Amino acid sequence: MKNIIYLGVFAVSLALLFSCSKSQQSEGSGEETLKDLEEFVEREFDYPIPTSYRVTEMLQEANANFVFNITNDPDNVSNYVAVWQKAMNLGVYGADLSYSSTYNRQEETIQFMNASRTLIDDLNISTAFNQRMADRIEANLDNQDSLILIITESFWDTYNHLNKNGEEKTSLLVIAGSVIEGLHITSQLIISSEYNELLLEVFANQRDEVKKLVELMDAHAEDENVNRILPTLRYIDLFFDQLGEDNVITKGQFDDIYGSVQDMRASVVR
Repeated sequence: MKNIIYLGVFAVSLALLFSCSKSQQSEGSGEETLKDLEEFVEREFDYPIPTSYRVTEMLQEANANFVFNITNDPDNVSNYVAVWQKAMNLGVYGADLSYSSTYNRQEETIQFMNASRTLIDDLNISTAFNQRMADRIEANLDNQDSLILIITESFWDTYNHLNKNGEEKTSLLVIAGSVIEGLHITSQLIISSEYNELLLEVFANQRDEVKKLVELMDAHAEDENVNRILPTLRYIDLFFDQLGEDNVITKGQFDDIYGSVQDMRASVVR
């Protein structure tokens, strides 16, 4: 009953947020609206890790360019057969979707949306990304604030649906895919920018997501699919711990961790 009440409140809150979103944009309050929504969902639904929009927003603030060929090719979606592959690449495409929509890349946004929808259908998450959600995304391609809210809602809806149906491990794999793709995108942009200091800072600022993910996955360390990536995530977590409180990564330190990030990501999207 408590979850039903929360879902009702959530739906009403979303309706109110979307109804006032457009009028708030001219006053620059779209960011506050998203923050309020994030705080509500994290409090009521225990969503464990900020969505991948946090990473892509930091990249945009660091003046990083959008580079399509560092994302997972939407055509790869047909390669994923096992449940763990579908779940983790749903997280990957979710991060790519955040990346493209943050940069107002409409064509790429639709491609990643379609790939995500295919995987959601395959995983039988029928309530998370239906035709209405897809229609709303396409109708708001020119409205970044509303688009971000709609896509963020789909992330939370997916997470909530999986957990309510006893599929905690699957939801954890989705989150893991998103975190891994965030690390990968940032890493590729660091290399192409010849170690831009602002981008190195964006990479370092993902340490909290990695640590929380490791904590969540440690609870399921006996699971074969969790263990596909958990050892590498633990290694990356230890790497971040060695940075100390200043959270500064040097070129040499980044080079030491880069290969681990890329190998882990390759094992997911292959």
